[in-house]
Amino acid sequence: MKIRPGFVVYENGNKEVTWVTPHSGPALETPTSRDDNSDTVASLCWLKVGGKFIVSTIPRKRALGIDFNRNPPPPKKSLDYFRWFMNDENPGKLEEYREQYAWTAADRRDHARRLKAYKDFWSEVGSAGHTVVFMHTKFTRIKNYPSIMDIIAYEDYGFSRKLLVPIVRRINRKYADFFYSIADNYKNNVYLQQKRILERISEIYGGLDTKNIKAEYLTHLKNDLKVIRKYAEQKYLKKLETHFTEKNFMLAVKSALKNAGSPRVTIESIFKGRHARTQAKRIYRRKNVIAIELNGFLGHWYPNEASEIILELVNAIKPMRKITEYLSEDF
Repeated sequence: MKIRPGFVVYENGNKEVTWVTPHSGPALETPTSRDDNSDTVASLCWLKVGGKFIVSTIPRKRALGIDFNRNPPPPKKSLDYFRWFMNDENPGKLEEYREQYAWTAADRRDHARRLKAYKDFWSEVGSAGHTVVFMHTKFTRIKNYPSIMDIIAYEDYGFSRKLLVPIVRRINRKYADFFYSIADNYKNNVYLQQKRILERISEIYGGLDTKNIKAEYLTHLKNDLKVIRKYAEQKYLKKLETHFTEKNFMLAVKSALKNAGSPRVTIESIFKGRHARTQAKRIYRRKNVIAIELNGFLGHWYPNEASEIILELVNAIKPMRKITEYLSEDF
């Protein structure tokens, strides 16, 4: 074990796989600001097969830590934005900054410290392992259904999506009974999380008037509605169109979940890894690189099963001969 500023590294001598949880640090200010249980599931994978395990130990909040999944900011910009993040000013500008940059800094010395931690983190990521697996957690909300685990190939930059398709099909067949057995509890969890999200939006903006809701929340609601429209009965959709209220929204969510099938593993159905591509691109040419967006429900209630599914995937993409074996089967 090596304890470094901002992260910890565990190694057991196996050089094949590197497990990385870039957002596993503490949740300061808001409970949803960390990837819950990504470290739990990644640690189970590491304990079962070994390799290198890199765990972030600081928050991703820009003023209070580092988001290792973004780019280093220019020094002047990091200093200019520090006060804005501390005071939570200008939400639109802050969101633009979060999409690009990893931290803000109180002064140049602070900036230099964070930059060193950031460089050390990525040096560890690139120094071992033919296969690199980044582990994240996605919210259990309707916009992410039916994905219970989303596999990211960085749009073919990190790994061939075409090669992933038959592997994921095989995994979904193998674990179909398991996914069916947890479907009701998973849907209940989606429902409760969606209710929490709507109550939070209503608390901030005094209701669900889309004219008042800021772009960040509104984008997520629109994505929720895409899935709702796909599965919900028409009578609930018409109610929601007529009166866009929390009650009607949740009725439509309930209808959509009732009609939707069991959850399953997906490929880039939600995230594409675009924001993280700059940091990881230097290792694409030398390694197999994938990211896993693990559903919060699966990581919390079924971490061992989640780790088994991930190992099924990793064993298929690490070494290349395994891929040939998978593709030679009749899918």
